Amino acid sequence: MRKFHNRESSDRPTLLLFPHAGAGASWYRQFSKVLSDDFEVIAFQYPGRQDRAGEPPLATLEDIAAGAFAEFVASEANNGSPITTLGHSMGALVSFEFARLAEAAGVKVRQLTVLAAVAPHRVAGKPPAPKDDQGLLAHLRWLGGTNADVIADPELVTMTFPVVKADHRAAQTYSCEPSARIAARIQVIGGDQDPIVSMADLHGWREHSDDVDVMIFEGGHFFLLDHVAAIRELL
Repeated sequence: MRKFHNRESSDRPTLLLFPHAGAGASWYRQFSKVLSDDFEVIAFQYPGRQDRAGEPPLATLEDIAAGAFAEFVASEANNGSPITTLGHSMGALVSFEFARLAEAAGVKVRQLTVLAAVAPHRVAGKPPAPKDDQGLLAHLRWLGGTNADVIADPELVTMTFPVVKADHRAAQTYSCEPSARIAARIQVIGGDQDPIVSMADLHGWREHSDDVDVMIFEGGHFFLLDHVAAIRELL
């Protein structure tokens, strides 16, 4: 768990951020800057990246969620107050599994905010991303949002690609029944030009809670980078 911005007030609600496939906690640094006036913003650092690069990446989204939940339980953020989560793409699925664990343990989850994310029960039916390195690199370029300097640098690709591939394998082997539900409200936000998340994928989240709202913003799979302030208002 990583915190990038501290504020004097200690009574702000907790907001937990879950990165997308291949990303580290620092990807949310700009979000943290904008949101820290209203929330105690904490980003999860999954194993295998940045300052946890010496740890092997986890094989399943359930394992990633369980690791994140164990960190949360042992942290000062676990103070009895309701939590809000925000996850992008794969991170939204991890946040859903995290919320299931949290609610089962008696932790109050106020809201999941899921961005550019296929509904959990629809993931298994989606076409997989390319498995070969060059195909996956082309796929990432196509989606946008990935640092062009990283993709263009063979050394950086060599360093980061094992985690990218491991995360994609974890996402592509994920399976969830439509009957898996949480009590928390789910705020679903998608991009109107997202090439891999359809309107049906977004509205599919209605299977997983009685309280689901779907909103569409202009943009592709990484639309959130252009709408941080608007997303803030929906938290």
